[in-house]
Amino acid sequence: FPSFFTSDAALIEMTSRTIPLLSIYVVGDGIQVALNAIVKGCGRQIVTVPIVICAYWVIGLPLAWFLAFVKSGGTTECDDQSFCGVVGLVGGMTIGTWVHFGLLAIYSLRMIDWHLEAKLAKDRLNLERGKSKTQVIINNGDIG
Repeated sequence: FPSFFTSDAALIEMTSRTIPLLSIYVVGDGIQVALNAIVKGCGRQIVTVPIVICAYWVIGLPLAWFLAFVKSGGTTECDDQSFCGVVGLVGGMTIGTWVHFGLLAIYSLRMIDWHLEAKLAKDRLNLERGKSKTQVIINNGDIG
């Protein structure tokens, strides 16, 4: 796939090593976006900030920095097949994304009372239905 964009063999090889990690990243990122929407839909947006700070700023970013720069000796490339350089950078951020996904999953499964949330959603729906009936009566009754 990288050869569609460049003919540089070293760049193709380095980019090819990141593709498996990026595919794992995309799966975790897609799931965490859905879980994030669930948590926000329940009105608990405040929970997402500590999770993001922990997942990315405490785990993902320091790990990506270590693997990309410290383990590789200050360069973004590694001569051997080890987990460092650009591959380490992608790997660290992939781990951060999966930590984000995992913490959101734990919160969603353990801390949200789904029976209560279903009742609240039903109440909001009934309230919304009541508003629309009132608007129809007002509009058809020539009030205004």
